[in-house]
Amino acid sequence: MMVRWSSAVLFAAVVAAAANSGVLVAAVRQDDFFVEGSVYCDTCRAGFETNATTPITGAKVRLECRRYMSASGAVERSAEGATDAAGRYRIELVDNRGAEEVCVVALVSSPVPGCGEKELGRDRAPVDMLKDAGLATTVRRANPLGFLKDKPLPNCGHILSSYALGSAPSY
Repeated sequence: MMVRWSSAVLFAAVVAAAANSGVLVAAVRQDDFFVEGSVYCDTCRAGFETNATTPITGAKVRLECRRYMSASGAVERSAEGATDAAGRYRIELVDNRGAEEVCVVALVSSPVPGCGEKELGRDRAPVDMLKDAGLATTVRRANPLGFLKDKPLPNCGHILSSYALGSAPSY
């Protein structure tokens, strides 16, 4: 006789086995999404990441979601996160509403003295939260966000010249 197990029974069995072994298992629903990204200090005030760019530990970011085509444009849901030692963050969005919302990640604050000015154009990043966007994961990546250093590092001229920014071909 063949026994068919439902996914709910199998899930309960896995959770019970993990609990008995001392392993903590967090249940993640299909509607829970995660937004990941990074925060850096633009030490050359270049407007983009360079070889001298450094990650920021402890920077605060906020995920803000507004209803699509809302007359008020008010933030309906938000969640905050902080960066780890590598300058990366991960924010959970419980009960993702997908096409009903437009979400962005925005810089809140930097703990680094001398690197707290929000870099215009790198101070927020839109995040596609559509459930049926053709992605097989509930993790969404945001573009890197940056703060500007008050004064560029002394070697920034040399670093920027190595990118040959002024020698692009003309067509």
